[in-house]
Amino acid sequence: MDTTDPKILDTGDFPSVPPALPPRIEVISSARSDVGKVRRNNEDHYLVARLRRSIDIDATNLDSLRLPLLREEAGHLLAVADGMGGMASGEDASFLAISAGLELLRDAAKWHLDVSGPNEIEELVATCRSYIQQINQRVYTQASQDASKEGMGTTLSVAYSVGLRLFVVHVGDSRVYLAHGGTLQQITRDHTVAQDLATTGRITQSEVKSHRMRNVLTNYIGSPDQGIEAEIHRLELHPGDRLLLCSDGLSDQVEDAEIAQILASASEPKAACDRLVDAALKAGGRDNITVIVADYRVESS
Repeated sequence: MDTTDPKILDTGDFPSVPPALPPRIEVISSARSDVGKVRRNNEDHYLVARLRRSIDIDATNLDSLRLPLLREEAGHLLAVADGMGGMASGEDASFLAISAGLELLRDAAKWHLDVSGPNEIEELVATCRSYIQQINQRVYTQASQDASKEGMGTTLSVAYSVGLRLFVVHVGDSRVYLAHGGTLQQITRDHTVAQDLATTGRITQSEVKSHRMRNVLTNYIGSPDQGIEAEIHRLELHPGDRLLLCSDGLSDQVEDAEIAQILASASEPKAACDRLVDAALKAGGRDNITVIVADYRVESS
């Protein structure tokens, strides 16, 4: 598999008119997190969740042929957070980022299970930006109020899909990859000093992985800068696509070519997760390793 520029898929807009009878999509996912071989505690946290709205009729004497068509609306949420700060504060930061997001979602008046039109899409994007700001403030406030947690922060990479429409919200250097059509595409950009140097041409892209500033974040949850900006992508998936979310405990240890080979050869998400984590451990396991793999398939009738 070859790595390609994700911009070919990240158009920023979905088709304006959805199919009359869109396929029902089944999302099969698995996740695994490992402390690795060097660190004493796991500062990574992850979440795999499903949001749904449905009407289940328990009993009625209405003519079933004349009833309105009832369907379940479902969204799938995947998240990885990799904490930083030393001692237990990194672990606390990543936990708080995901739990705060889950709390915001729980209390929201709308779960955005309909993203069929431009207004709904823009509303969801605005909600994502607002959530990131609130999560950032929650982590920063806790760090400010406890001297033992001073300077704590975390990455946060989130994928949310409704049917085949995918939204990726990202801060930090965890990653979201898409295996599509025989290619592996890194959807997100690493928010690090080294990557910024490569982007501006001061070092080559091949030098990023070994650069001493490769793990120094320029954008992270828990930042005192109120201007923190989430990277947001909108993509149209296809049946057969496979999504990978991971902390840098995988991407720093395992080359993209090997990640692509594992994703292509593993038949199920669980097997892919196990093989990815094992590859990172075999390469040294110098950091916590967290992976989520999700397959998008047409639901069999």
